[in-house]
Amino acid sequence: MEPQTSVTDTTLLLVAGDGEFTRRHVSSASAAADFARAAGIPIYDTNRVGTPQRMREYSQRMAAKSKPVKPARPAAVDVDAIATLANAAAAPVPTDPDAAALRELWRAARSRAHPDRQNGNRVAWDAVETAARKLGLTR
Repeated sequence: MEPQTSVTDTTLLLVAGDGEFTRRHVSSASAAADFARAAGIPIYDTNRVGTPQRMREYSQRMAAKSKPVKPARPAAVDVDAIATLANAAAAPVPTDPDAAALRELWRAARSRAHPDRQNGNRVAWDAVETAARKLGLTR
């Protein structure tokens, strides 16, 4: 149970064994105690014992999961696909491209290889699209 403060009402903090938790407003501390007694669960005052460590660890795990992960470097077989995009874009082959650089390279390659710019010839366009699929750039 979290007692009323100047900012929040009295809340019941329910914490699972793995640390997942939820807060629910209750009308009073006695209402929280009545609920806990009826549910057969222990009740503690967070002002006296604090919040459980497993709850803090759960929050840290969830925060770590939501952080953006740096995409992995392209596999060695994808070097050919990157070179195809660079050739079509008339750009140098990037040495350590990230996802944003690959998307920009793909955009430039599509612009230069578009069939409308190649008198209807789709060979370069198809090569660019195949390379983009290998790199996971297409949806």
